[in-house]
Amino acid sequence: MTPSFGSGKLIDSESRDEESVANVYSLLARLWIQELDAPFLKRMAEEPLVSAFSQLGLTQPTESVEQLAIEYCGLFIGPKNALLPMQSVWQKTQLDSQSASSVAKFAELIGYVLPAPALWDHLGVQLDLMSRFVSANHFQNDQNEEGAVASEVANAFFDRHLNWASPLLLATSQRACLPVYRSLAEITQQFLAMERATRSPASL
Repeated sequence: MTPSFGSGKLIDSESRDEESVANVYSLLARLWIQELDAPFLKRMAEEPLVSAFSQLGLTQPTESVEQLAIEYCGLFIGPKNALLPMQSVWQKTQLDSQSASSVAKFAELIGYVLPAPALWDHLGVQLDLMSRFVSANHFQNDQNEEGAVASEVANAFFDRHLNWASPLLLATSQRACLPVYRSLAEITQQFLAMERATRSPASL
């Protein structure tokens, strides 16, 4: 399915729809959860992903799979000074189970299965789970009780688990050597800022 992001924007605010939002969350989640491997790079060069990533402002990387893996590992895994993309690390300066347990409880609501070997409070997992909540909301009638509940769950999850990432994204954009990861951080920052404005209490 080809995401429709609007005219040169991540999401056109005037024609915003939940399916488009869910697709952006899903694409960003994949890029954060693991490094760009050969099968995914091949898919990036084919439709519908080539158009989707073009709209996001991401172009096909020219670096080798090995170079991309080294960059991802150095940025987000270690062995030292890594920018661990984990909510607890950026909110409490260490890994702990509170954030992870909260994400896991949200995941239970829709039967979401954690993709191995990721952890619950990883940014990529949170983006992927948010994609599922937005999709669930898309298929509900906003006028009925189920639709209202789905919308409330999506907004609550965003508020608890996607409002922390700005320092990580800024640090990533400053440290990344390869354009694809620098762009990924900037695009994620832009998208989450847009979502924050849309889902803030004043706009609901």
